[in-house]
Amino acid sequence: MAYQLSAALMGLAATVVSAQEQQSGPFALHVKGTNPNSTIDGYGGSCHAGAAISGLCYSVLSDTTDLPNTFQYWFNYTGFQQVGDAEVGTLTWNQPYTDGEGNPASVSQAMGLVYQTTSNVAAPLFGFSQEVFLIGFDSEKELFGYSYIDDAKFVAGQQPPTAPKASYQWAVCWQYFTGYFYQSVAWIQAGAPHNPTCEPVEITQVNL
Repeated sequence: MAYQLSAALMGLAATVVSAQEQQSGPFALHVKGTNPNSTIDGYGGSCHAGAAISGLCYSVLSDTTDLPNTFQYWFNYTGFQQVGDAEVGTLTWNQPYTDGEGNPASVSQAMGLVYQTTSNVAAPLFGFSQEVFLIGFDSEKELFGYSYIDDAKFVAGQQPPTAPKASYQWAVCWQYFTGYFYQSVAWIQAGAPHNPTCEPVEITQVNL
C-alpha cells in the first residue's frame, strides 16, 4: 500500500539515513521456533499498522525465490559500535509512498520497539516517531538486540559498568498495536512473556 508522506517526515527519514555510513542488504529474515515441538518456520514481513507505520509480522511462504519488498530488509551501521566482531546498527526497510507528482517512491524506515506499560512484550515497528532499536547479526547471521548496561547488576551509589552485550529475546506472538491484531515478531524485555501466545524464536539473515 502506498502512502502520502509529509515533507517533515521525509526530512526526518533523511536525517536518520544520513547518520549511517554503511549498509548491507537486501536480505530476508528467517523466523524459526526454538521449542522442540514448535511449528513456527517462516519469514518476517512488514505489515500495515497505520499511516507510514509497519509491524514485523510472521508469515509462512511457499516460495522465497522472488520475495516482494515487504520481506526485504537492510542493515545500516556506522562502524562505531560492536559486540565482539559484530557490528551494531539499525534494521530498516523501504516504506513505499506516492511522491508529489504521483509517482511511486520509497523511503528507508528504521525499526524501533513500542512498549506497553502492563506487559514485558514489546512490538517492533517501522516508522519515524519511535526511538530506534539497535541490533546486529552475529557470526551465524543470527539477529540480536544490543545493550550496553545491565540494571540487574546495579549497586546503590556506584556508577554502573558498561559492557556491550548481544541478547536473543525474540518471540512470535499475537499482538495488538495501533488497532491491528497480528501474529508478529516480539521482543521479550525480561523473564517469561506476559503474553501467553508468545513462542521463542531465532531470527537469521538470509541473503537475497
